[in-house]
Amino acid sequence: MSKHTQPILFFGLILPAIAVVALATAVLMGRSKLVAQKESKSELLETFKEASTELSTIEGEMSVEGRRDQMEYWESQLKKEFVQSLTQNLNEITEQFSEEQLIRTELSRPTARSPLAGSTDNPHSRFKLSFEGGFGPMQMALAELELRMPQLVLESLEIKPQTSSSTGTPKLSFEATYLAWHDISDAARN
Repeated sequence: MSKHTQPILFFGLILPAIAVVALATAVLMGRSKLVAQKESKSELLETFKEASTELSTIEGEMSVEGRRDQMEYWESQLKKEFVQSLTQNLNEITEQFSEEQLIRTELSRPTARSPLAGSTDNPHSRFKLSFEGGFGPMQMALAELELRMPQLVLESLEIKPQTSSSTGTPKLSFEATYLAWHDISDAARN
């Protein structure tokens, strides 16, 4: 080998080969990065399309039959102080019935642990309502209460026949235990 062969091999073949390999590696790494970004953005686009479709479906449902107004009413009810709202709603509901049809006899807090919410960390309250009256008025009263206060869940309902002590007419005694979920943001403020 001549003294010129070694530099020709180094600068003519080896150095350009190293540069081509480095350039090819950079191109392949850049391409894989672009492919990963494309896949990520495609997934985000699909998520956006699904959310957009769900939103338009919900918006369509909300515009039917005044549901938006109903949701606004429920939101305002959830922001009110719970005991005051409960008492006000119960008074308005029971005013619709005569004392022979339905009368509220008790509003208290049960001392036992809730079988539904006892194992959760979600803020809640429990209360027990007792009524005397007929089955129809009771059904209407409980349905109206649950419509006005969407955070309520009926935990238990006991119905017992009894005779009214004042008139001697047969009536039903109702004991309903409700669970009321509280807004999590309310619990965070306390």
